[in-house]
Amino acid sequence: MKRSAFATLAALVLVAPILLLGMTTGDVEQGKAVFMKRCKMCHGADGEGNPAIARMMKVEFHPMASEYVQQKTDAELKDIILKGKGKMPAVKGITDEEISDVIAYIHSLGKKE
Repeated sequence: MKRSAFATLAALVLVAPILLLGMTTGDVEQGKAVFMKRCKMCHGADGEGNPAIARMMKVEFHPMASEYVQQKTDAELKDIILKGKGKMPAVKGITDEEISDVIAYIHSLGKKE
């Protein structure tokens, strides 16, 4: 019983900061692959936005590395991915793991500025 309690406590100590701080545990490289497949057409390969799509839709893309995007919590980014925002439609057929990976990739873009 002591081992079970210790294991549970250890797991909480390791996972709680991630949950409390809203940090993603996704895989950046997998996220980049999903981003390139599902997001790049509109958001651009570099995350800066596709100017032609922006003009056609009469929208402004916020660069993924910008403070505007980077200040969003993982929960907010997940909500945008799943529900869409403004003229951005919801992303259909994406798994929770893929979402976590894409969010990790988006956050990695902010670290390059």
